[in-house]
Amino acid sequence: MKPITKRIKKLSRLEYIVQKIQKYSYAETFTLVSAFLLIGYLVSPHDMCLTQEKVPYLLIILAILTLFHGFESGFVAMSLISLSMWKFYDEFPYVNFLVDLMMVLIFSEFHYYWTKKIRELKIDDDYKASKLDELSKAFYTLKISHDQLEKNYVLKPMSIRSAIEEILLKKKQQNKQDEVAQSSEQYQEFLLLLEKSFNLQSGLIIHKVTHRVNKTLTPQNASITYSHAYEKRDEAALYSDYMIQHALERKKPIFVSDAAKNPTLQQTETAKFLAVIPTVYNDEVVTLLAIEKMPFMSFNKENLISIAILLEYLSIQIYQKETWKQSEKMQTLFAEKSFKYECCRLKYLHDKYKIDSTLLIIKIDNELQTRRVLEKTQRLLRSLDIVTQTKYKETFYLVVLFPLNDQAVALGFLNRLLYNLQNKKDKAFEYMTFGIKQEDLIFQYITDDYHG
Repeated sequence: MKPITKRIKKLSRLEYIVQKIQKYSYAETFTLVSAFLLIGYLVSPHDMCLTQEKVPYLLIILAILTLFHGFESGFVAMSLISLSMWKFYDEFPYVNFLVDLMMVLIFSEFHYYWTKKIRELKIDDDYKASKLDELSKAFYTLKISHDQLEKNYVLKPMSIRSAIEEILLKKKQQNKQDEVAQSSEQYQEFLLLLEKSFNLQSGLIIHKVTHRVNKTLTPQNASITYSHAYEKRDEAALYSDYMIQHALERKKPIFVSDAAKNPTLQQTETAKFLAVIPTVYNDEVVTLLAIEKMPFMSFNKENLISIAILLEYLSIQIYQKETWKQSEKMQTLFAEKSFKYECCRLKYLHDKYKIDSTLLIIKIDNELQTRRVLEKTQRLLRSLDIVTQTKYKETFYLVVLFPLNDQAVALGFLNRLLYNLQNKKDKAFEYMTFGIKQEDLIFQYITDDYHG
């Protein structure tokens, strides 16, 4: 029996060193400054900080430490230096100390804005990658659907994509007590779909009880849905299974493989499952599919990839539905679920990373004018911008969402819109811009409830 391949990516030597340095930044600062002071004391006992040298050695050390680690390390370094100056100098060199302190503050400010800009760009990149991933999964699901077209699903011909849409549209009682049962029912039907379309014989799905808990899957915050042929065992023991543990830790699919790294039905003594496929969203595992039994001819890379795509598509749709339910006012104002979900997701990014997004709300009293402005707006939108239409009483509202952009971008779009509207009557509308966090103000503006 061959052991399961442990495909754990190893860090390069440089990445490992940088990771350790960042982890123990205070120790590194203390060591470097102490070594500098020791060398300075050996070179010049009366000027151990080397303030009288032509080359500003101390300033170079402070620049390296502060630019790399930030203000905290600079503060630790300045504390050690000030103590040394106080202890070993006949007269405290106030001028040198203040110059060094001022430079540390400047370096730390540069470090702050530099890291902030990097973080903003990373969030922007992650958001765009997430959107691209969602679209690619949807298109790939459509491809799989066409490949498997006209297969039987619950006694009638239906494409896989249509089957998943029907699973998502299953109507249950919308109350908190039924949320877990509803998700379990949806995943149960998904397992049945896998049995019909991919010959899955036995398996299970571990899924979160609620997506509002930002933790990994555990017996406390997750539920398990089994296929009909699966023999239930101790649920707590499932989380200690080798393949499930590694899938949760690595956030990547794990499957039994041969020497050529191809899927195989050959199992080891420690492998209870043939494959474990997690769904990762926002860098957390939201669902996990464990395949126990599957025919040899069906257990191949193509089918495993297809199953992973379908599982992710279904899980993300369920995740989105629970996400936009968290905002009662957004749920009341807007009918389009995808728009509500994006608002909730961007509000989460703002709360966590302080990265703002902007809403431009156009208020129109005439339905025909609303239609004309909406069509022009849709032509001018960029790839990530979203527009939706809502109506409150007799007033129409066009709401344009600009993800991860400030008010200047919204006003620039408004100027382009006004320029492209040829009819003067179409330009006669009221508008306001809001940050993504100003949910109460948005609600008051649309409902004309200025007094809250």
